[in-house]
Amino acid sequence: MILVDGHCDTLKEAFKRNIDLDNNCLKFNISSKMNFPILQMMATYISPEEAENGYEITKSVLDYFEIQKEKFGDKIIQVKSKEDIQKLMPEKYGMMLTIENGSAIQGNLKNIDYLYQKGVKMMSIVWNERNDLASGATEKIDTGLTELGKEYIKVLNEKRILVDVSHASEKTFWDTAQISNAPIVASHSCVYNLCEHPRNLKDNQIKQIAKMNGIIGVVYSSGFLNKTEKADIQDIINHIRYIKKLVGIDYVGLGSDFDGLEENHILKRLGGLNDINNLIYELKKEFNNNEIEKIMGENWLRVIGENI
Repeated sequence: MILVDGHCDTLKEAFKRNIDLDNNCLKFNISSKMNFPILQMMATYISPEEAENGYEITKSVLDYFEIQKEKFGDKIIQVKSKEDIQKLMPEKYGMMLTIENGSAIQGNLKNIDYLYQKGVKMMSIVWNERNDLASGATEKIDTGLTELGKEYIKVLNEKRILVDVSHASEKTFWDTAQISNAPIVASHSCVYNLCEHPRNLKDNQIKQIAKMNGIIGVVYSSGFLNKTEKADIQDIINHIRYIKKLVGIDYVGLGSDFDGLEENHILKRLGGLNDINNLIYELKKEFNNNEIEKIMGENWLRVIGENI
């Protein structure tokens, strides 16, 4: 089995706090002892407040990753290709660079070239608020992709960078689905019918992601898992089961959002990477081994392998 996690904010958190990726205060850290290979998507998140300097901040975070990679070269494998995936083993942590919020390019499509050269393999469009590319999930006036946003999707497709629709508004989602000639993914989202939050996906959106051979990474945030905001691992199981029944087991995976959740949204039995066996234990009660392997990582590997 391999664990593939579609989203965490660990890299940005480590950068902000000037700490190493082996620091035990991080929910995802390379001090954890795992008995199976791991591929972790490492996001550079640009907040709306940082948007004006988004590109420079992004470059600084990616430079910080290079320092960490050099310091822990015996533990970190940066995944840039299908061949790199074959190198993964329990003693090493596979990491794939991603971008959360297209404000990272500061409105200049040419800046995507640099991110691509640094090995960024997945980029989202927007965060909850509006940016110069699109409307976000919590915007009251939803105008979808801007003209620049439409070009942004095309450039990502050309460079074989996965398009992430987490945090996108409904119209942004559908505009993206219409334009993209590659699968779209929701790296860390849940099911709207189980928890009516604007960050979550409605049934027709889930079906569209499956139709395009993408994936939904179920996020470990109590705020998106149930209406009481007091969630447990069983709520993750509920969302996985729902997606399986709606579109099949091949289109659901994991997207923890480790080191990106507010404290009151962190699950008690799944607060960090060291707790992952608690999730596996609960999955075994309902899913067969083949299904568990797909949920834990094989579905993400399919999408990554076919599209980067």
